[in-house]
Amino acid sequence: MFITKEGLIISTNEPPLQGIDRLNFERTSVAPYLSVFGWRTLCNVVWPLAAWLIVVAAVRAERIPVVVGVILAAVALQAFYMPTHEAVHRTISAGRPAWTWLDRVVGSFSAFMIHTSFAEHRHVHLLHHTHTNDDGDPDVLNAKGTPRDIAVRVGLGALLFMILPVLAVVPGGKKLVPPALLERLSAAATFRSPEAKRGTALVTWTHIAVLITASFTGFAVEAWLLWYVAGWLGRFWLSLVFGWLPHHPHAEVGRYRDTRVFTFPGSTFLIRGHDYHLLHHLWPRVPHYKLRSLWNEIGPYLASQGARIEGRAARQLSIDPQ
Repeated sequence: MFITKEGLIISTNEPPLQGIDRLNFERTSVAPYLSVFGWRTLCNVVWPLAAWLIVVAAVRAERIPVVVGVILAAVALQAFYMPTHEAVHRTISAGRPAWTWLDRVVGSFSAFMIHTSFAEHRHVHLLHHTHTNDDGDPDVLNAKGTPRDIAVRVGLGALLFMILPVLAVVPGGKKLVPPALLERLSAAATFRSPEAKRGTALVTWTHIAVLITASFTGFAVEAWLLWYVAGWLGRFWLSLVFGWLPHHPHAEVGRYRDTRVFTFPGSTFLIRGHDYHLLHHLWPRVPHYKLRSLWNEIGPYLASQGARIEGRAARQLSIDPQ
């Protein structure tokens, strides 16, 4: 049980708030987290870049084996997803129109580092928020299934990312793609706007140019293994913890049920705050590093609303997983 800022007393077994009481409570609770400029997210661009460059330098100097370098590079590169994701929701600018250009710059650079287009990711991710777990959700196509399914999809993505653009400009090239795979790619394409498709094409051909140039200038290991392969390894991790884990089994819809709070020891560090993913879906502009603080304020309220709460978070509230 706790007392809200409006003086309302809420416990986990109280009837859910309705109508204006619910709206006022949520608005007041979340407001302090929405207006702060995202300095920390800017730092979350700098440190992965610095870490990745250090790994590249260490491999070039033969201070660490290439295999170790690939693993460390994957750890550094996957961290670029947080700035990409925050930029989609304009948490860096805190929604200030004068600073939205910074969201685009940070998002575009960070997305490029993990082999995707910011324009595409923004479009697809916002569709995910709008249609979570229903037929209009792109993540159902990409993240539903088992971890093994996701590993296969990521592996295919890494191969096709470079091959498909070339086949598209070669006469008859698409005939080389198996029909079942073409059907899946066509289904994925239905979720992409013209702007997203242009963004993907630009990023893909830029990747091809960078990788070919690196191969002929003595940087093949760095470009292919420490960036491309490592980046896709990082994307496998990201698909697991941001696409699969928060929504599994992708079966429910509804404001408080289409994703969950699911915590375990170390989960906030490993998942960058998105062990409280439900809060992100409810209030997307709250920075990821503030989600746990917000949870500590309104956890009982969410339980009273019938939210999906599992793991340590449920034990914290002394409730059964729901």
